[in-house]
Amino acid sequence: MRCSTLKGTAPDCTGTATHMLLYPDPETQEALRDPVCKPCGEGFTRRPRLKGRIVPLHVHMPESAFIEVAEGHRLVQDDEHEARCFDCGKTGSPNWFRFQTNGCPGRPESITVLCHTREMLGAEPDVRARETARLWWDYAVDYLHTFVGDWRVVTDNTYAAYFTFRDREYGVRHDLPAGRFQAEKLPNRGKPEPRIIDADLNPYNQAVFYFHGRTTDSGSMSFATWTPSYVDIAARELVILYAPEGQITEILRVPGLRDWTETTGAICDAFGPISDIKLQTRIYE
Repeated sequence: MRCSTLKGTAPDCTGTATHMLLYPDPETQEALRDPVCKPCGEGFTRRPRLKGRIVPLHVHMPESAFIEVAEGHRLVQDDEHEARCFDCGKTGSPNWFRFQTNGCPGRPESITVLCHTREMLGAEPDVRARETARLWWDYAVDYLHTFVGDWRVVTDNTYAAYFTFRDREYGVRHDLPAGRFQAEKLPNRGKPEPRIIDADLNPYNQAVFYFHGRTTDSGSMSFATWTPSYVDIAARELVILYAPEGQITEILRVPGLRDWTETTGAICDAFGPISDIKLQTRIYE
């Protein structure tokens, strides 16, 4: 998503939008939003008449946004090369990615080539789990140079290890068919499944999300709103995180009309594990 800079300082800016510029229309006072890169956004906020401010912008990239997914690399167009991996930054032709790579170091869940020997399939679960953790580390970290953090080996019936990657929680599964093992994002970052309030409400106009770890000392909670009922498609794509007092603090853009599972997964990735989801007919904005 490119910087918009619709109002002036750098009309030819091709930077990536990392923030959302919030400001009132000078004539109508309508609240306006423009995606901007940080330098352009900071330039606008220094204009006293604009009365603007910037907040972090997250952008969810659905599979349809990529020209191809080759051996785990999600490819986008590049000005100087045939393709560039959105996650790890490597460049080359789609054929190079297809035949010269096996998994992307910028996306642990893309590493799907690992498999146990027939002898290991008959081993005790705790033995297989420890071997799974060792082999996955050898390939993903030592060979592909995937930079993981908080690595913890476990020996339960599903996961062989837990780790973090780019502020996201993962587990290495060892119970997949045919002896395969691979990493996956932990559902809801390893927290219990969110409780849905008024789940039978149909139709609903807005979903309000509350999060683990986003509560003040006084007990007030930050919350995010997703409004699939908006007539304006651009507004439907925005998930807005509010501070307890109602000020916008971050924004997530989920391009297009995505399904419930993909949207809630993107919200979890951007804002943290979800504790409760409230469906409502009123629209908070």
